[in-house]
Amino acid sequence: MPLREALALVVNGLIGFGLREEVRVVASGKIFTGFHLVKNMALGADLCNSARGMMFALGYVHSLTCNTNRCPSGVATQDPRLYRGLVVEEKARRVARFHAATVRAPPTSSPPPGCATRAS
Repeated sequence: MPLREALALVVNGLIGFGLREEVRVVASGKIFTGFHLVKNMALGADLCNSARGMMFALGYVHSLTCNTNRCPSGVATQDPRLYRGLVVEEKARRVARFHAATVRAPPTSSPPPGCATRAS
């Protein structure tokens, strides 16, 4: 079941059984922008786990070879010849910038509840 539909189903089920205050709902899967965070939280997630965006910020190229130890970007490999290209100091700055931008994005992508316009 896709994440968005599952969130609605789980949250509504918890509310229906009077358990929503007892259970925290965590969303994880294809969350890589501030908009995705807002969307999942609007559907009832208490928090979101995002790895995909961080992987892309790190240089991951989605070559579908993670399980072969031949990751061309050096992210998912133990081969020294391949992970040599993964310069930690450079990638750390990229990931930090991406994370900061992602965390800043939700307040700017949706208005506060009950307001007709975005907050400035």
